[in-house]
Amino acid sequence: MIDVIIIGAGYGGMSAAALLANAGKRVLVLDAASVIGGRAHTFRDDEGFMWEYGAHSHRLREKGIANEVFKRLGEEIEFIPESGDAKLIFKDQLWDRPEGPLRFLTTPMLSFTARITLIRLMLKLKKAEAAKWYDKTLIDFYHTWFSNVEVEQFLSFIGMTIMCPDPYKVSAGEVIDFMQRFFAARIGVGEPVGGSAQLFGKLKKFVEKNGEIHLDEKVTEILHENGQIKGVATQLSNYQATKVIFAARLPLLFEVADKKMFPENIVSYSNSIENSSGLSIDFVTDRPVTDIKGSLLGVDIPIWAKFQSNSDNSFTPAGTFLSTWGIMLPWGFNGEQAIVDQTENRLKRLIAKLFPDILSHLVKERKLVVPVMNANVLTPRQSKPHRPSVTSETLSGLFFVGDTVQGDGCSGDISFSSAMKAVDIILG
Repeated sequence: MIDVIIIGAGYGGMSAAALLANAGKRVLVLDAASVIGGRAHTFRDDEGFMWEYGAHSHRLREKGIANEVFKRLGEEIEFIPESGDAKLIFKDQLWDRPEGPLRFLTTPMLSFTARITLIRLMLKLKKAEAAKWYDKTLIDFYHTWFSNVEVEQFLSFIGMTIMCPDPYKVSAGEVIDFMQRFFAARIGVGEPVGGSAQLFGKLKKFVEKNGEIHLDEKVTEILHENGQIKGVATQLSNYQATKVIFAARLPLLFEVADKKMFPENIVSYSNSIENSSGLSIDFVTDRPVTDIKGSLLGVDIPIWAKFQSNSDNSFTPAGTFLSTWGIMLPWGFNGEQAIVDQTENRLKRLIAKLFPDILSHLVKERKLVVPVMNANVLTPRQSKPHRPSVTSETLSGLFFVGDTVQGDGCSGDISFSSAMKAVDIILG
């Protein structure tokens, strides 16, 4: 007898399945894809290259939400040692990334007056009550006390820490929540050894101790009777269980369940969720192009990058070197090729200026257009208090997990957090 069926094998689904299986529950994970990982999947090709679906880091390293899942399993994430040489991209130049708020007092990126204003802003963020600011934007928070134009241009960097660089768009409460966790942890992002493959390899090991993972099996219907979950139907079979975790984006829920079974507020919210899109390019060169081991993050351009081979040589065959660059596509991107081309040209112009050896020593390039990067942009409307709970109000035994529901943090952290919340409820 299956105790819990999990629909989706991404961060949220695999975390929930591993935690439940480790607690003695019989689990079944179903995913229509041919590999586990969802929007963070990884695979190694016949030439020995490790390819990730974009580049995934984990905020606050061993003190972060992602690692909390693995702590519960008794097996933490192995992170690449901190290098201390992370950089910022600002005004088409590379700058040392200040580690901690006080380091901004000495950065040459800003004038002295702007530095003082930025420190005062960070102190305001550190002391603010997030609950009072979820429905306001970061620019609203900033203009409550400050008016320095130079610092206002720098607000995109603060928003970028939760993957919404537009200060007129990002929820101030979400920024406050993350910044306060950052101030408490005093640690930045972490890169797992071996990338996301390490995480999914460990999660899979726990799932298979007391359950199964069925890939290439698409759920066609969530089965229920008299308001109680009964299982799911797929294109291959029917499975019975009294508990089902839907661990995919909420807009996909209505492909397998009738909208009439859910409150109108859930339906309208799910149908109007705003996501972000991105362009990710992997560059493989025949020589190292820099000795930087830390990550790069854009201040006035929504870019992030890392040189994997400098700190982890498991990604490429000997004699080749990998760097991955990502850039956000404009809000509301709808697949327009012209926009992709413009964004790619913008990114490559910047790369050619900062690291000209990348393009001159290029031996392989892989470009990915990611239509759904973060499934839930942290706007005031989509901030934590307004996202649906992990527990269905109308179907007993149905739970929601992933980055579009009410978890803590941002991006993948919401998936890990919501998985733990749902598991806690199921296990009582």
